[in-house]
Amino acid sequence: MDRSKRNPLDYVIIVLSPVVLLLLWQFVSTNGLVNPAFLPSPVKVITAFTGLLSSGKFQEHFQTSIVRVLFGFSIGTVSGILLGILSGLFKKVDDCLTVLFSVLRSIPTIGLIPLIILWVGIGEISKVIIIAIGSFWSILLNTQRGISGTDIKLLEVARILKKDRLTVLGKIILPASMPSIITGIRLGISGAWRSVIAAEMIASMRGIGYMIQYAREMSQPAVMFVGLFTLGLIGLGLDLVVKALEKKLIFWS
Repeated sequence: MDRSKRNPLDYVIIVLSPVVLLLLWQFVSTNGLVNPAFLPSPVKVITAFTGLLSSGKFQEHFQTSIVRVLFGFSIGTVSGILLGILSGLFKKVDDCLTVLFSVLRSIPTIGLIPLIILWVGIGEISKVIIIAIGSFWSILLNTQRGISGTDIKLLEVARILKKDRLTVLGKIILPASMPSIITGIRLGISGAWRSVIAAEMIASMRGIGYMIQYAREMSQPAVMFVGLFTLGLIGLGLDLVVKALEKKLIFWS
């Protein structure tokens, strides 16, 4: 089914689904079917959000998390793509890194947080490193898979035509692996946000993760929901941006 060809009913369903869910949530909360300490009503969540906005606290936490993610994700993306290309192109590089990367990839990012804090402290550098690691693996693996999965027939044609290595890389290998690289970037963004929230909950005084953690300690579930919805909306927005980028870069698909 071609998703680009939707009828008006499809858009109605897309809009009404979250509205119906919010109305059901409001009904359950206001009629005492659940404890409001565990599930505050949407109205209370909106009230908490406007309060955070008016005080400027939300903007401070939001900006802090965004800047951290941009720095860490950029490092993770560049290093993941470069190492993915090298290990995908050269078998000896892949052989050297396979065992090491397999061991390190099995360690959850949150498990590395205490060690990274011990090495570099609780400042911004530690959080950037944690975010970079959280986004690195999916980008590396998908890039490597895309590079090594290039159609052999295309490479044979390039060899017959005596194309140099840079031409083969730029005109055949990278375009062919671009869908896998974009998939890795989309997964890397999710990993970056999971990592920054974990880092901010453990060792930070600012950020969305800290805001959620502090709200839990102060028994402010509405503020916690503000943080969670913020993360969801940010994730949705970033995913849409990457999808738009994918259409520009992979126009032939």
